[in-house]
Amino acid sequence: MSQKVFIISDTHFSHNNVITYENRPFKDTNEMDEYMIKKWNDVVSENDLVFHLGDVSISGAKKSEEVLKQLNGRKILILGNHDRLTKTKWRKLGFEPHGHYLYKDFLLTHIPVDEIPLKVAVEEGFLKGNIHGHTHSNNQHLPRELYKCCCVELIAYTPVLFDEFVSI
Repeated sequence: MSQKVFIISDTHFSHNNVITYENRPFKDTNEMDEYMIKKWNDVVSENDLVFHLGDVSISGAKKSEEVLKQLNGRKILILGNHDRLTKTKWRKLGFEPHGHYLYKDFLLTHIPVDEIPLKVAVEEGFLKGNIHGHTHSNNQHLPRELYKCCCVELIAYTPVLFDEFVSI
């Protein structure tokens, strides 16, 4: 069976305030976590690779472990501003932590990179763009020819195939 590659960001598992901030359609974190775990595992198999672009879980290590051990696939984590566990702990939770990652000529980051150097890199043919998280539904200020946001609010709370995501 061939490996599929997915992308997602800003799941914020167990983070109560994000439900309010982003108007997520869940009554509480238990409902949100269960829904996102199901959506994840409906599309991702144990064989697949998932790039998670940060802010995985906003809870302690024990609660994070309860939630994250349920997620299928090999997981590469681009550390976000809320991902405060040590790299060793992330590895124990099944995530390979990185500060950024280059995949298929896209720079994968949590926070969008500076526009001027990105524009130059794209114009010179070094990059195709920046795929990021962090901005949630507030990303209208970023030029779409350079930036692609994969926050869960924008992708139906479900990991999406990388190649389909970049072709949108």
